[in-house]
Amino acid sequence: MGSAIPSVRWRRIGSALRSLREARGLTISTVARRYGRSTGWFSTLENGLHTIDTWELTDLLDFYEVPTDDPLHESLVYLSARGRGGRWQRPWEGRVSAAALDLLSLEQDTNLIRDFHASIIPGLLQDEPYVKALMEGGLDSPGRDNDALVSFRLERQKILAKAEAPRYEAVIGESALRQHIGGVSVLRAQLRSLSDKIQAPHTSIRVLPHTASIDLGLSAPFHMLQLRPPGRLTVVLADAYTQGTFIESESDVARFNRIFDHLRRATLDESASLEFVEGILSGA
Repeated sequence: MGSAIPSVRWRRIGSALRSLREARGLTISTVARRYGRSTGWFSTLENGLHTIDTWELTDLLDFYEVPTDDPLHESLVYLSARGRGGRWQRPWEGRVSAAALDLLSLEQDTNLIRDFHASIIPGLLQDEPYVKALMEGGLDSPGRDNDALVSFRLERQKILAKAEAPRYEAVIGESALRQHIGGVSVLRAQLRSLSDKIQAPHTSIRVLPHTASIDLGLSAPFHMLQLRPPGRLTVVLADAYTQGTFIESESDVARFNRIFDHLRRATLDESASLEFVEGILSGA
């Protein structure tokens, strides 16, 4: 066990452990005495401020009477074992934010990704010229390394090309297909790339046309990650113009799932979405 900077991964583990403890009517003091730990140690663990070794987590789950075949047990143990970082993170340390590294780490352990964006192509679907144009046209901030951010976004996209890629679902507003990010040639190249991705076997990419009778004010853009193995752990990155916010509570995550399903019901299906994109490309 060691200390760690709080991350979504460890906050989710800590939050789940707190819920399990409370569901069994146990106090932190009771559990701490059982394990010979201080109440402060357990408090920081439940707040995601401590890591915990996998063997110790397994023992704690056994104490909380979580069966080994319970999806939650499997998810928590998997997240803990994978939560020590990796060599793939090192090239990015100091070049992108800790939150960005957190996102990349979580995406490696995801079996379902759901994206919604009304006005731009979602990040995992952007080609390099489009990403560069977005960075160049965005609000600048002191010390921002645009080259690193472009490379980092392209690195994240590799998750969709893996042999065991997660299921990917996206709802994209029509405005995103018509906004001339980087100019006409950049947009056309992006739409050709999007056309190919719509046809990928593990994706469901749908267009929400302007004719859809739906209120796009229901939600800002968001990026939802269901963590593997399939269990009860999902996080949402709610996007904003200057930064994103991770949302972890089960009730809030459930609300975003309902919003996504509601938006998706108003979209064109995959075949019609492909025709729609190709129609824009042909000038129709």
